[in-house]
Amino acid sequence: MDAMIRNTLAAVLVVLAVLGGGAAMLGAHAAALVDTPGPLQRILGPLATDPELAQLLPERLGEELSQQITAQSAVPQLAAGPLRRAVTTSVGALLDEPGFGTAWEDTIEASRADFTSRLDVAAGPGAEQVTVRLDIAPLLGSGYDALLASLQGSALGNLLPAEIQGPPVLLDTGWPQADQLATRTLNSWLTVARGWGWLAAGAVLAAVAGMLLGTRAGRPWLMLAGGGTALVLGAAARAWFTSLGASGAQTSVTELESLVTHRLLESLAGEFGSVTTTLLGCGIAALLLGAGWAWWHTRAPADRQEPDAGA
Repeated sequence: MDAMIRNTLAAVLVVLAVLGGGAAMLGAHAAALVDTPGPLQRILGPLATDPELAQLLPERLGEELSQQITAQSAVPQLAAGPLRRAVTTSVGALLDEPGFGTAWEDTIEASRADFTSRLDVAAGPGAEQVTVRLDIAPLLGSGYDALLASLQGSALGNLLPAEIQGPPVLLDTGWPQADQLATRTLNSWLTVARGWGWLAAGAVLAAVAGMLLGTRAGRPWLMLAGGGTALVLGAAARAWFTSLGASGAQTSVTELESLVTHRLLESLAGEFGSVTTTLLGCGIAALLLGAGWAWWHTRAPADRQEPDAGA
């Protein structure tokens, strides 16, 4: 086979190997984020001690809890004022309770499960855009338990049921919007991402085949092709992840939803930013190695000979 044809085919294999390897790295992170609880807990878990959350969450919990209690119990009008004050006090102290961390973890996991289940349903054509929703039912349950404990033995406490069973309380962040990341596109990408193991195996095979197929003189240029591909892929992925949070600001969501969205995007940029940094670093290293290797091969054989020991 002609050397030029061999090197051309080898370059194609190396480029495909880099693309497949990069896709495998990004896919592994994406699949873990959607399908397992750990990554999202790591991303949103620190919000439990965030001062902004401590300011915004009690008011929202108080509103929702008061509505559910009023709908499910016969509280006299005269007791409505004391009940509101008791609810405000209880949810205000909730964030300092030992059980708040567990309730917040349950909220994160319930939100992830809600998003994943709606993604599966929206796999068909014509489905509506799926956005991230914060399921605060576990927090409401903890808030109600704290309220009952604070009113134990009182006349007001005797008016309240042992538990409340209301509809799910979901705070919609409105992210992602269809012009940022359409649900159909996200589902297609997740299907590919869940096969990241096959992508990684294919990338290794393509890289080995490419280096073996290339000629000795052409292998440095294969390194340059692979390094350049890694640089372009890393830069493109980083720019795309940045664009997810830069456009389409929501004006209809409250400060609480905005806070959750901001923290989510900030952490996602860090999660996937590490992958793009790896791609950029490997690309630069491959370019330097390929350039040095190519320079060495272009030197005249006489220039590479060691001087005689007696010289």
